[in-house]
Amino acid sequence: MSETHGTLDWAARIRERAAACGIDLGDPLPDVLAAHVESVLRVNTELHLTAITEPDEYLERHLGESFEGAAMVDPDATGQVLDIGSGNGYPGLPLAAARPRLQVTLAEASRRKAAFLRQLVRESVVANASVLEVQVQRPGDLEGFGPFRLVTSRAMGGWSKILPRLAPMLEPGGEMLVWAGDDVEKIAKRAVWRRLAPVDRRRLPGRNQSWIWRFRPVGN
Repeated sequence: MSETHGTLDWAARIRERAAACGIDLGDPLPDVLAAHVESVLRVNTELHLTAITEPDEYLERHLGESFEGAAMVDPDATGQVLDIGSGNGYPGLPLAAARPRLQVTLAEASRRKAAFLRQLVRESVVANASVLEVQVQRPGDLEGFGPFRLVTSRAMGGWSKILPRLAPMLEPGGEMLVWAGDDVEKIAKRAVWRRLAPVDRRRLPGRNQSWIWRFRPVGN
């Protein structure tokens, strides 16, 4: 696939955006992620997967911000990853493509969106991604999964209540990455967050008050 959604060469732009984060996407992964874009845009009216459809903004907000998160993960990292509220597959699918030694589970509560993600994964060559149709609220919702090397949350409602409950499911040295704004500093001081602490953050390009926050269990 060389061109989709007008004249934008998605595969080339995706390869370039990943490279800007120090990520080398070998063939055919840029084409796979370009096909993902086309699928999201094709069913978006029906499934309401994103409010962002302008090509440059879509590339940066969905792909670019996913690669920024992947750049915070050790390229040699192994283990299980949980992407909560995956919805349209970001950041989980680009993360799986960028860090192929990780096993990434895209958790999505909506039956229709989960079915969409399963089809995407089935048709792609991203063998280290899978889909779990479940509403994640607490560890009991993830029976048979974990411990996790990484838990990610981007644009999911209620994350500030849910993520602290999942702290015990992190493996030793495990982390959480949260795409959020400056309010995280106040949220992290709440009593329910006593098990987790913010250790660093990465500013999202072009967004002065938006970051990817890295949390680790207290004591790690």
